Amino acid sequence: MHSLAALLLSALLAPAQDGTVATSELGYWNGPQWVALQADGSSIGVRFAVGLDLVEIRQFLGQIPGLDAGAATNTPVWLGHTVTLDTAAGTDAAAAWELCAQLRQRPEVIAASPRLWAPGRDSYYLTEEILLRWRPGTPAEARAAWTHGLERSATLDYAVNPGEVYRVPADEDALQRANQIAESGLVEFATPDFQLLRVAYAGTDDPLYAYQWHLESTGQGGTGVDQDIDVEGAWDITRGSANVTVAIVDTGVELLHPDLVSNLVPGIDVLGNDNDPQAEDGTWLIFKWEESHGTATSGVAAGRGDNGIGISGVAPRCTVMPVRFLSELFGPTPTVQDEADAFNWACANGASVINNSWGPAFGATLPASTKAAIDNCNQNGRNGLGAIVFFAAGNSSANNSNNGYASYSGVLGVTACSALGRLSSYSSFGPSVDCTAPSSGDGFGITTADRLGGKGYAGGDYAFDFGGTSSASPTAAGVMALILSANPALTRLEAIEVLLSTAEKIDPAGGNYDANGHSEKYGYGRVNAAAAVAEAAARAAGGASNTVYLNGDTFAQSGAQVGYAFTGAAPGSDWFALGGFSAVGTVFDGHLFDLSGSTRLLASGSVDAQGGGAFQGIVPPGLLGVPILIEVAVDAGASWQDSNLLLLRVQ
Repeated sequence: MHSLAALLLSALLAPAQDGTVATSELGYWNGPQWVALQADGSSIGVRFAVGLDLVEIRQFLGQIPGLDAGAATNTPVWLGHTVTLDTAAGTDAAAAWELCAQLRQRPEVIAASPRLWAPGRDSYYLTEEILLRWRPGTPAEARAAWTHGLERSATLDYAVNPGEVYRVPADEDALQRANQIAESGLVEFATPDFQLLRVAYAGTDDPLYAYQWHLESTGQGGTGVDQDIDVEGAWDITRGSANVTVAIVDTGVELLHPDLVSNLVPGIDVLGNDNDPQAEDGTWLIFKWEESHGTATSGVAAGRGDNGIGISGVAPRCTVMPVRFLSELFGPTPTVQDEADAFNWACANGASVINNSWGPAFGATLPASTKAAIDNCNQNGRNGLGAIVFFAAGNSSANNSNNGYASYSGVLGVTACSALGRLSSYSSFGPSVDCTAPSSGDGFGITTADRLGGKGYAGGDYAFDFGGTSSASPTAAGVMALILSANPALTRLEAIEVLLSTAEKIDPAGGNYDANGHSEKYGYGRVNAAAAVAEAAARAAGGASNTVYLNGDTFAQSGAQVGYAFTGAAPGSDWFALGGFSAVGTVFDGHLFDLSGSTRLLASGSVDAQGGGAFQGIVPPGLLGVPILIEVAVDAGASWQDSNLLLLRVQ
């Protein structure tokens, strides 16, 4: 047997611990995290019983005392969504709570609450529902006892251990009930289904391709030469596979757009609770609103290219899954449940890449149910290989660490860089940024699909000045779609490593890259489609590495038990499970392993007759926030085998 002395050190496992602390403060449990809230008497949010029409709701609003003048008649009303009403000047939080308590006694009202917020974060309004996910093994009688008096109304469709949605009676405090269940210790999370404020961040024969400098820049129009993603080099290998689908979680999409229609797969409207993700329009008072954002982001990621029409997306032969989750200003707003439903539906229906060019207006904690849905995509998407989720970093021109979505370790956060190769002035940034991609700035914008006819950004079928991190994120997502088209066997972590390791370091003087090659402005650099696709294709051609398939936990709390299993190894061979904190690659005995640097022996044994094995352990304390990389090495006698690399994040 070959010596592993240079690779194996000490064990990475330790005893378990757990606990939940109750609190009487105003706030809620977001999984294990307590989020303190303040009540603001300046507005209330009211939700009405199903069946009431617009006339009946307007009549009822006219009967509510203590509202600001004109609130009952001028406030936009979307059936099935929270109606937010400004209160009379001087209304304090206590008076707003009392008004809401009175409203909840009326049969027309199913939920009402004051505006709730935390400093520096977006506002919330309570709905009539709570979202929860039981810990595995919780007895049915315990579940029934803790949800007594509640009506089960929906399911959170995680692939493993689905969550549940319960409707709370109008005369009961939904926030208090959610906290009571959360503090039982029987759930992974129990959180109110708040109504949210989420905003959009806003070589081919295609005739407008010459304007798409972000794909290939020769200096056209004054743009910087080669300040692009080098897409043509990638297209020499693949223009994308129809089997690779990019879900666009956004506003509705122009489904009949000539540069989108042939690339679309069935989508969903989680905001309107139907299967039609067509872009919607409307009028409120003198204001008109049109949903244009989702069409533009779809065109950037995977508009149909080389068809003699308009523009090309980054991945012009991949498919687009429209998921209507947002509307525009003055349109309806989503709930926490809508977020989880959007990700779970995309995962269950075959999305390989999921783009999100939206986020909180100011800041927000990532809801536990949304985090679980993103984790579900990461762990169970692409038949267990893992989908890849992208988020726009935001357009606040500031550190986005307060944005719990783009800064979550389970997603890729994307900043925007300009046609001159530097951070766009509006782009958010921060320590969690993973990469950057070209977008508007320094006087240049992005050319992409737009609403048809007189609608949209430009009053034609194409927009010439789209931008923001809203455009940067689907550009990076499109590059990922090309990577997976070139090598569909890559695991999520491997595909991310391909994207980031081939990224181009731009603005070396201003980027302040650290010793690991990371910048708070640009992450690991500007995505480079040509280099990334070439690397993915080379790995597919090699065939020798990652021949053992490893699967298991990728998220766990400190002290929790984790388990792993592998298949595809040579029967009867010796195997070793290794853990480490770096993935540059180490050559040992002529074989390239994914892990590098200091590694630790987690477990060992002999491969069974079916070519498999398994191991488990306890995550030690003190590793909160530390990413642990896990790989299986197999001594097959004349050669070595190794597995795909799994990432365990300690939360």
